[in-house]
Amino acid sequence: MSSAVSAYLQSLGSDGPPCCYDDLELTDCAFLIGTNTAECHPIVFNRLRKHHKQNPHVKLIVVDPRCTPTAEVADLHLAIKPGTDIDLLNGIAYLLLEWNYFDADFIEECTNGFAEFVEVVQHYPPQVVADRCGIAVEDLKTAAQYWGESYRVLSMWSMGINQSSEGTAKARSIINLHLITGQIGRAGAGPFSLTGQPNAMGGREAGGLAHLLPGYRSVSNPDHRAEVEHFWKFPAGRIQADRGRTVWEMIEGLESGEVKLLWIAATNPAVSLPDLERAKKALRRSPFTVYQEAYYPTELPSSRICCCLRPSGAKNRSDDQLRAAGGFVSGFSIAGWRSKRRLGNFCRSGSPLGICRAVQFQHVGRSL
Repeated sequence: MSSAVSAYLQSLGSDGPPCCYDDLELTDCAFLIGTNTAECHPIVFNRLRKHHKQNPHVKLIVVDPRCTPTAEVADLHLAIKPGTDIDLLNGIAYLLLEWNYFDADFIEECTNGFAEFVEVVQHYPPQVVADRCGIAVEDLKTAAQYWGESYRVLSMWSMGINQSSEGTAKARSIINLHLITGQIGRAGAGPFSLTGQPNAMGGREAGGLAHLLPGYRSVSNPDHRAEVEHFWKFPAGRIQADRGRTVWEMIEGLESGEVKLLWIAATNPAVSLPDLERAKKALRRSPFTVYQEAYYPTELPSSRICCCLRPSGAKNRSDDQLRAAGGFVSGFSIAGWRSKRRLGNFCRSGSPLGICRAVQFQHVGRSL
């Protein structure tokens, strides 16, 4: 998800996706790339698919090297070679510019760097792009035509774009298509990153990342810090200007001995981090690791990485509220652990090691 975060920040100045799920039923053209939405985001896909079937004019483009269940129902499936996403996206941009499918007024009023972008795109003519991507020129042209002729274009991507050594550049290339055509800021249109982690968007809105404050504010921005300090009734200067550690900086901190306590919640770095053997070795060096998880067993406790295993509740939205399930979930059974009491005892066991930045989450966020 961090690739989408960086792309939104670099292209739009804020990590707030300019779309919402209502756009699924409003779009004229859905452009899915790096996502097998039918299997990985089934509720999103079912809504989009229903809209697609009920409205014959709506086009569905799927970019995926594989023929997935998502690709099987597409109007156009572009089975590109792995790693050629940027070639494809810039190739579409080349045709949109050549065919005058760009919004000159929007570009003039709302963007910068257009001249430099045009210069780059000139290196991606159709035949070159088709050869690199392993697709037909006509399919490339059809994709550009669908995009250019649609009033509302909604692009969606997930881990196939984000989890890449060029993830940020790929996501920015998607956003570029929206910026040159003005396909942003209207219902049914915009660049929409599909979340790959549990409540990743909610965590970002609440300021739950190392460099963020609630409401898409940044700890490095003095105006943002002042706003939050005023809202929280903190004295001026209370919030530190230095961001916290990234995940990999935490791993390096474990290696150097600077990180004394590691709390892992709703993720599994023992399988998801890059340079996995190095990461596992660092995790085993942690003086104290708390692992908060609703499912058991996973790789972390079974590989003797964690010291304290904290059961975490799952979500039940049957009455539109969140309920703590109160334990691990394995299959359909729920064990009755007294997780709240155990956590309270842990919190009273001693003062935290090292320096920490106080963060409050209550009554904050969009109200700022």
